[in-house]
Amino acid sequence: MKPRFVQKITALALAAALAFNLTACGAASSVSSAAESATSEAASQPAAATPESTGITLTDQAGRTVTLEQPAESVVSCYYITTYALIALGQKDKIVGLENKADTRAIYALAAPELPELTQVGTLKELNVEAVASLDPELVIMPKKLADNAQTLEDLGITVMVVDPETQEGLETMLTLIGQACGAEEEAQALLDYNHEQLDRAAQMTQDLDKPTVCLLGNSSYLTVAPAAMYQNDLIEQAGGVNAAAGIEEDYWAEVSYETLLSLAPEVLMIPSGAEYTADDLLADAQLADLPAVQNGAVYTMPQGLDEWDSPTPSGILGVLWLTSVLHPDAYSFEEFTADAQNFYQTFYGFTPDASLITK
Repeated sequence: MKPRFVQKITALALAAALAFNLTACGAASSVSSAAESATSEAASQPAAATPESTGITLTDQAGRTVTLEQPAESVVSCYYITTYALIALGQKDKIVGLENKADTRAIYALAAPELPELTQVGTLKELNVEAVASLDPELVIMPKKLADNAQTLEDLGITVMVVDPETQEGLETMLTLIGQACGAEEEAQALLDYNHEQLDRAAQMTQDLDKPTVCLLGNSSYLTVAPAAMYQNDLIEQAGGVNAAAGIEEDYWAEVSYETLLSLAPEVLMIPSGAEYTADDLLADAQLADLPAVQNGAVYTMPQGLDEWDSPTPSGILGVLWLTSVLHPDAYSFEEFTADAQNFYQTFYGFTPDASLITK
C-alpha cells in the first residue's frame, strides 16, 4: 500500500477503537470527534512531502508585478543595456532575440559573436511586437521607454519585465532583477560586489583631491550635454569630478547653444565612444576656442572598440575608473586602469581585450 493510504486506514481504526470503549450516550459524538481528528492528521501528513513552489514573483522598475513559474530559459532583450547585462551574468545562451543593429556592437563580436545572427526586434523608439511574439519567449526584458508595449505582450501570454537603469541605483536594481528572473542571483551579486568595491576605491582615491568641472557630451553633437538627471552625472561625481551641466533641468541629453556651453566653462570635456564626431572636430571649432577644456587640451574620447562606458551597463564601472584615471592620474595611473579593465572583461565577459583598445 502507499504510505498515505496506510495512514488513513490506521487513523480510522484508531477512531473505531475509541468509539467502541465509550458509553452509549456519548458514542456518536466521540466517534465523530475522533474521525475528524484522524482526517485532520491524515490530511496534514503529505504536506511535508509536497515540493515547495519554484515560482518567482518580482516587482519590476515600472512597479509591475512579474510572475514566472521558474527561472526564464528563453529571453528577448529589447535594449542593448539589458543584452550586455545578460552576457555579463552568464546568460547569453538564453537570448533568443535582441535589439536592432546588433552587428554594430563591438562587445558582441568579442564576447558573444552568435548574437547578431538572432532575430532583431526593434529599437528604443519602436518595438516590433510581432517579431517578439514569434519567438515565444518565457521572458521579455524591455526599457521603460518601451513600456507601452508591455500589456500588448502580456495579453498574448508573454511575461514582460520593465527596467529603468538610468541611475547607479537603477542599474543595480536592474542587475538584481535580471539575476532573479534568470536564476543568476550569485552572478548578479558578484557583479554588484565588484561595483561597490571599485566605487569605494574611487571615492577613497579622490576624497581629498580637487574636483574639476566636467561636461560629458552627447553622441550626436558636441552641443549636447548630460544633465544631473542622467546616469552620466553619477559617473562624473563617482570619478571625483563635478558635472558642469548639473544645473540644466532636463531628464535626457540636453541641447545647448555655444553660449551656454561657454558659460558652463568645463575644465574637462568627455566624448562618448559612440560619438558621431571626433575630438579634432571639436578642437577645430573656433567658437569653442575659449573653453577652458579646449585651452588646456583636456578633451578626451572614451575607448571605441569595446562598449559604452558612459552608459548604465555592467561595464559602466569602467567609465568611472577611466575618468578617475583621466582626472586624477597621480592617484590612479592609466596603466593601472588598463590592467583593471582587462581583468573586468576576463571575469565577467570571458575574454581579455588587447591593451590597444583601452585608450583616452
